[in-house]
Amino acid sequence: MFYTNIQNRHWNQRKLPVNQIFSTSKQLEVEDIQAKNYQLAQAKTAESISNTQRVYYLERRLFG
Repeated sequence: MFYTNIQNRHWNQRKLPVNQIFSTSKQLEVEDIQAKNYQLAQAKTAESISNTQRVYYLERRLFG
């Protein structure tokens, strides 16, 4: 899947003028969404690690 994404990225790419100015507000929105996604991923990872540690501790007490 990664290969197809890279391959298809340049397949039908439009030629943009060199002097075209991109909207900074759009870039800020994308950065904001990426920051929120990163924070969510960190929270989910921390929750998963905590749950794994809790299960290990409880099973160790139960069977140990």
